[in-house]
Amino acid sequence: MLAIIQTIAERKIQQAISEGTLADLSHWKNKPLPPDDMADVPEDLRMAYRLLKNAGYVPEEITLQKEITRIEQLLATCTDEKEKVRQLRKISCLKTKLEGRMGRAIQLGEDGQYYNQVVEKLSTPPG
Repeated sequence: MLAIIQTIAERKIQQAISEGTLADLSHWKNKPLPPDDMADVPEDLRMAYRLLKNAGYVPEEITLQKEITRIEQLLATCTDEKEKVRQLRKISCLKTKLEGRMGRAIQLGEDGQYYNQVVEKLSTPPG
C-alpha cells in the first residue's frame, strides 16, 4: 500500500515539475527541516492533532488561557477600580472553568495578585 502511495506522489510531483506549477522550493535545499512543534505529542496522536490544527480548531483550554492572559495584561494597566473588580470576577470565573477542564489546581481570583492589590487599594482611605 505504501509503495502505491509513494508512486502516485512521485508521479504528481513529476507532473507538477513538467507543468511548471510546483512552487520554487530551492530556498529549502540543503537546510534542515523546521523543528516539529508536535514533539511532545505521542506519535499515534500527531496526525489527528495536525488535522485539527490545520482546520483551525483551538482547544478550549488554550482559548481560556489566552483570555486569562489578556485580562491580566489589561488589569496591569487599568486605573478604574470598578473595572478592575469586574475583570477580577471575570478572570476568577475563567480560571475556575479552566481548572475544571484541565483537572488540576489553579490559583483562583481571591488568592490572586490583582485581587489582593484591589482589595488593599479599596480598603485604604483616600487622602
